[in-house]
Amino acid sequence: MTLTSLPHDALYRVLCFLSVREIICLRLVCKDLRDLTFHTAIWHDAYKRAKLPRPLGPLDSQSREFLENTLIKSTQVGVKWNKQALTITSKATWFEPEWSALQGDHWEVVAGLWLVIPHISGPDILCYDLERGLRHVVYHADGAQILSFKSATSEAADGGCIMHAIVMESARSSPSFSHKLLSVRFSSNGPLLESSMVIPGDVIGMGMSQLSAGKRLLCMSDHLTGTLNLAVDTHTRVLYRFPPPSSVIDPNFATTCTQETYLKRLIATETHILAMFTPLTIVSQINEGGNCRAIIQAFTLPSAEHTTTSSPTLQLTHEGHCYLDIERVLLLCDSMTNAVTGQTQIKFLTHCMRLNLTKYFAHRVTLSPPLPGQKLGDISLSTEQLFSVPGYANTMKFTTSFDGHARGICVLHNERDGTEFYGFTIDASSMDKPCSGIVGPGVDIKEVEAKESFPSSLRMTWNVKLAFDGYLGRICYRKRGQAGRNVLAIVDLA
Repeated sequence: MTLTSLPHDALYRVLCFLSVREIICLRLVCKDLRDLTFHTAIWHDAYKRAKLPRPLGPLDSQSREFLENTLIKSTQVGVKWNKQALTITSKATWFEPEWSALQGDHWEVVAGLWLVIPHISGPDILCYDLERGLRHVVYHADGAQILSFKSATSEAADGGCIMHAIVMESARSSPSFSHKLLSVRFSSNGPLLESSMVIPGDVIGMGMSQLSAGKRLLCMSDHLTGTLNLAVDTHTRVLYRFPPPSSVIDPNFATTCTQETYLKRLIATETHILAMFTPLTIVSQINEGGNCRAIIQAFTLPSAEHTTTSSPTLQLTHEGHCYLDIERVLLLCDSMTNAVTGQTQIKFLTHCMRLNLTKYFAHRVTLSPPLPGQKLGDISLSTEQLFSVPGYANTMKFTTSFDGHARGICVLHNERDGTEFYGFTIDASSMDKPCSGIVGPGVDIKEVEAKESFPSSLRMTWNVKLAFDGYLGRICYRKRGQAGRNVLAIVDLA
C-alpha cells in the first residue's frame, strides 16, 4: 500500500502533523499529493496549529489562498528574524503621498499596507494603499475642519483591521466644536468607513491623552484631568461611562485620586478595561527596581438589565496592587479565560532600562472571581524576564496575534552612533506554561542601508517616528527626499 492509496480522511490526519514548510514540500512529491495540499481544510488546520504571529483566523470568510499566503509569509520572515542580524529582504522603496495635509506626526500606517493622513485644519482624512498606490478619502467633514485626531487599531472579529479614531472638528461658521468616533475597516478591498458617531460633550470631557482598542472594547481618558473618561462597545456602538472613583483596598482612593494619584495607563481588552493608577507623592511605595506600587482596577460591561439608560455605567469587578512601570505597558496577549477556575489572564510586555542594559519582561495579570462575601475579585501579577539587549532601547514595536505569538523590534536610537535594530519573537500563548522570548543579534541600520544602495537622504535618523508590522516584517518612516519633498520610506526586514 502506498501513501496515495490511503483514504483522504487518513491523509488529512497525516497532514495535520506537518508544518507549513513540509506541506509546501509535499507538493513536489507527486500530482496526487500536490492536489491534496490545495484543499481549504488542510490550511484551516495548519492556521489553527501555527505557532506564528498571524491575523485572526481561520474564518469562513478567509480563502485558502489568504490562509496559505499569510502562513508562508510569516514563516519566511520568522526563519531569520531572531537567528541572525536583520537585513533588508525586499528593495527599499518610498511612497510620495500628499504630505501637505500633514501637521506634525499625525500619520499612521495600518497593517503595513495603508498610510492614513488626517488633514488637520482641513476637512478630509486621506488613506493611501501602499501596494497599489491608490488614494482614498475615508472621511470628509462637511462644512467643518478637523482640529485633532487620535486613533487606535484592533483586529476585526470577522477578519481584517479596524481603525477607531476620535476626531475633534469645528464648523467653519461657528467657534463651537464636536467629537466624533469613526470606525474604518481595512480589508483586501481597501478602506471603508463603517460608522461615524457623535459623542456628547458631557461624556468625552475636555480632551484625551490615551486611546486603547481591544477586540471589542474601546476606551479613552481625559488628558487635562487625568481621569477615566469614556468606553465604547464597538459591537453595539453603545457608549459607557466609568463609575465614580472608589476602592476597597484603599478607602482614601476616591479623595486622593484627584489630589495625589492620576491615571497612568488605560488598556482595553476583549473582556475588560484595565485602569492603572500610580501615586505621585508617596515615594516610599517604590521598590528596588524603581517601580511604583500601582493600583489596578478592572471594569467590564454591565449586565443587560443595567443598560437601560442612554449612557450606562461600566461595572468595577476586580482590584489589586502591583509594582509595575506602567508607563511602558503594552498588551501582549488578550483575555484568556479558564473555564474551570473562572480566572482570566491578560499578558503585557514592558521594558526597563538600567545600567546600560534594556531588559524585557512579560507580566501575567490574573483576574480571579470574588470569593464568598467579597465585593470584588482579586488581581494578581507575576513577572517573567524574557531577554535583554545592550544599551538603552528607547523604542519598541511589535505585532501580537490573537493567541499570544508576537514578533517585534527593539530600536536603539543614538544621535552620535546612529540606529541599531534587534529582532525578537515571543510566545505567550499558554495559560499554564511560562512565556518565552528570543532576541537576535543587533544590526546597525546604516550598514544595512549602505549595502542596499539606499539613498542617503532617506536613511533613518535617531529621532524619526517608526511604524512597524510584524506579520510582514515591515518598517515605515517619513523622511525628506529630493527637492525637500516628504516621502514614506518602506523597508522589509528579515
